[in-house]
Amino acid sequence: MKVSVVIPSYFEADHDYLKLCVESLRATTDWDIIVVTNGTPTMPNLSSIKGITKHLHTTAQGQCVATNIGAKSVADDTDYIMVSNSDMYYAPDWKQHLIFDHLCFSPNLVEPTNNHGSAPPFIKCDAGFTLEEFKKDTVDEFVSKEIHTERVHTTGFNLPFFIKKEVWDTIGGYDEVFDPWGSNSDTDLQTLIELAGIQPMRLRDVLVYHFSNKSGTFDGSHQQEWQYNWDYYTEKWGFNRDDEPIPDTWMAVNVLNKDKNKFHPEWENKYA
Repeated sequence: MKVSVVIPSYFEADHDYLKLCVESLRATTDWDIIVVTNGTPTMPNLSSIKGITKHLHTTAQGQCVATNIGAKSVADDTDYIMVSNSDMYYAPDWKQHLIFDHLCFSPNLVEPTNNHGSAPPFIKCDAGFTLEEFKKDTVDEFVSKEIHTERVHTTGFNLPFFIKKEVWDTIGGYDEVFDPWGSNSDTDLQTLIELAGIQPMRLRDVLVYHFSNKSGTFDGSHQQEWQYNWDYYTEKWGFNRDDEPIPDTWMAVNVLNKDKNKFHPEWENKYA
């Protein structure tokens, strides 16, 4: 199984998190790791980070454009593309139960206990909200224990996620209109995946630590951009997450409102 990992990075904000992410992935996999830095005028020097297979750069800021650039650069024989945030840590046992039975699936997240915005499916662990607070040994022990307590696959979608390369190519990846601030882009991607006839799944016995909220994107200072993206999603699809029936976005239930949907590409239901 050939996997290529794409990690978009707003380098000025997350260098140290990116280093931890890449080096923990390299310690646990032999996959290609493609880092795409963005938002800075020149390509930053990543020589202090060991394990990067390919480093690309764009001055256009945003998760969507950076991820798409990385995905277009993967090897032709790639089976799955994995997309990861840079503020994620992969413990030694994280992929002990990793299997590739689904066209699109996500590990479950472990997040700090003081992250009050953590989504309901995620597991809490008192291991630090910042690198300065980070307790690596605590995470390693926690993940090693927890992966044996619930070997269950449920519906769901979150980063990091794995997606069959052919599916990614079919749906066209992220919609770059959501950049530079990215709000609603993951929901849009999830809706595209469901429109293609695929139910995203969550592997609850595959765990990844997520520091969360490190980009500054959702710190409340970009309400105008958030509103633009909300309105764009609504116009594109004909519905939003407030419409009845209200979807369970985190469990990937009713995200695609088939009764109101007005976006009908030729690949709709290709994998149904």
